[in-house]
Amino acid sequence: MQSVSELVKGAKVEELHRVTETEGEKFICFTRLEGDWIICVTDVISLWRIQVDIDELDALRDVAGVSTIEAYLGRFRNGFLAGEVNVAVIGNKVTLTVGKVTSALTLDLFEAKAADKKVEMQNVLFRLAESATSLETKLSKANETIETMKAQKGANFGSGGSAFMDLGPKKGQSQAKLKPKKAGMSAINPTSKKRKAAQGVVFD
Repeated sequence: MQSVSELVKGAKVEELHRVTETEGEKFICFTRLEGDWIICVTDVISLWRIQVDIDELDALRDVAGVSTIEAYLGRFRNGFLAGEVNVAVIGNKVTLTVGKVTSALTLDLFEAKAADKKVEMQNVLFRLAESATSLETKLSKANETIETMKAQKGANFGSGGSAFMDLGPKKGQSQAKLKPKKAGMSAINPTSKKRKAAQGVVFD
């Protein structure tokens, strides 16, 4: 059997985070990997967590009625990314529900000790800050690319326009080079002489 680390990384559920709101109260739900799979929920004041090893993960899969751990983690990821996350505070624990009602996964998380709470809060705050910084960098690069493309398009249009304007003088020059019609030559057939108009007999 694969380890928790391998399964969690394979399913890409080792660094998920999502903000959800329940009855006007906001919560940050997030996961991380440190040997075991850790799932946390915090309202910034309190923090609840669960640390899942391979046996506990298999038990969660069994309770959910899912055939494999991979399928369980896949359903967890899909629900998380879709924003199908709900939190219910009950005494000193919270019930985290992930996924649609008909196929939801339910986990009970318990209030963390002070030391664990500090570690988890530091982890999620730095992660969110790094994520925001990364998004700003990508946005800045995207804007630079757009501006560069606009500048190139404008330059190409400008050069194309001047080339189009140059057609006028060239056309005029070609017309100027046409040979003038010789006197007495036919306008229709320049190689033959123009016939003189017939004149009547003049009587004295």
